[in-house]
Amino acid sequence: MPGIRSNPQKQASGLLSSWVTSYSRRQQFRRMAKSLLAEKDDILADLGYERRDLQGALKLPLRSDAVEYLETHRFK
Repeated sequence: MPGIRSNPQKQASGLLSSWVTSYSRRQQFRRMAKSLLAEKDDILADLGYERRDLQGALKLPLRSDAVEYLETHRFK
């Protein structure tokens, strides 16, 4: 049908926007995680984090949600 064509430019723009959003979110997470990693282990434990979980979250691929990963591995 002629009216149902997809617009490749619109799709590419959406993908780029999604990537930029993911990248921005990851950079924000990296800044937060690096400041936490500068703290001592006992302070991290008081906050409910383990150093290895923060380091693991930093190694996740961009398409993975590092904050979600960290929250599932956070102990209470």
